[in-house]
Amino acid sequence: MIKSKRLWAAAGVVLLLAGICVYSLLQEHKNHLYTQTTFQMDTVLEYRFYGPHGEEAAKAVQERLTQFENEVSLYLPDSQISRLNQAAGEDWVELSEDTFQLLALCKEYGQLSEGVFDVTIAPVSMEWGITTQHPQVPSQERLEELLKLVDYRDILLDDAAHSAKLARKGQAVDLGGIKGFACRLAWETAKAYGVESASLSIGGNVLAIGTKPDGTPFRVGVRDPWGTANDYMGILEMEDTTIATSGAYERYFEQDGVRYHHILDPATGYPADSDLMSVSVVSSDGAYGDFMSTYLFIKGKEFVLEHLNSYDCGLIVVDKDHRVYVSDSIKNQFTPADTSGLYQFEGYQ
Repeated sequence: MIKSKRLWAAAGVVLLLAGICVYSLLQEHKNHLYTQTTFQMDTVLEYRFYGPHGEEAAKAVQERLTQFENEVSLYLPDSQISRLNQAAGEDWVELSEDTFQLLALCKEYGQLSEGVFDVTIAPVSMEWGITTQHPQVPSQERLEELLKLVDYRDILLDDAAHSAKLARKGQAVDLGGIKGFACRLAWETAKAYGVESASLSIGGNVLAIGTKPDGTPFRVGVRDPWGTANDYMGILEMEDTTIATSGAYERYFEQDGVRYHHILDPATGYPADSDLMSVSVVSSDGAYGDFMSTYLFIKGKEFVLEHLNSYDCGLIVVDKDHRVYVSDSIKNQFTPADTSGLYQFEGYQ
């Protein structure tokens, strides 16, 4: 009887040790981190994917985003968007599912913003060339001529044929200002590979899938508009969400002592005369976040503060007087990190 009890006890210990080993292996798989940095869509992408399928998923995401860039880039002559622009006023162009969906979204955003956000601004933005090696200030006469081509309502869509057409010759669209749609594609692809914990940075956009393997939220620095790319003025905790930021500090050039940034106002053809430095939008939909950050930046401080808690997204807004305003819905997720006293965080002690 004593020997039998000892055998059972030994067996129990073996099973316990086996269980611990299995649990440890499972945790090791869950915590496995795959990181990668690439340059796509004219910006730096940083991948941090956890779990046994992290590497496989990250590579699948990279492939999908490369394909997406090849379809929508304004600067690739064979892209679907380039063909659409070249055929303006003449022919319909068949589009992929992703490109058609994004173009339809952009037209919807144009309507929602009453033209403040308008991807047919492309002829004007190309004239400025702010993101190129040779930017310039166009003449007023040239701007007035090009502004006649700007109208989101001239984006014609054929749902059945997945085709689009621009109504007038000379019109063009630029979808580069809504990189947040790539976050949506990345999220869909990663989820299809069973990824439950990951983060992806696409320039000014960050996607967080789930939480870190230990259950804590991802922590992302919110850019200091007066600092370098590595400086931040606050920390945002993120879980299954995205953050998109638009700001006057991102891309610009100077001429005759005047700084010209890349966010153009379709009403004037000039860089938006905003009293804001940056607008960050926290949303489950990266495309919507990109649209809202651009739209609100152009609308300016008075409008944004009036609607700070009106939208189904969170806002972090920085004005030119170094004041920071945060929506009530995300105040518990945002922690001020300015130790120099440069910023005044409204609603924080």
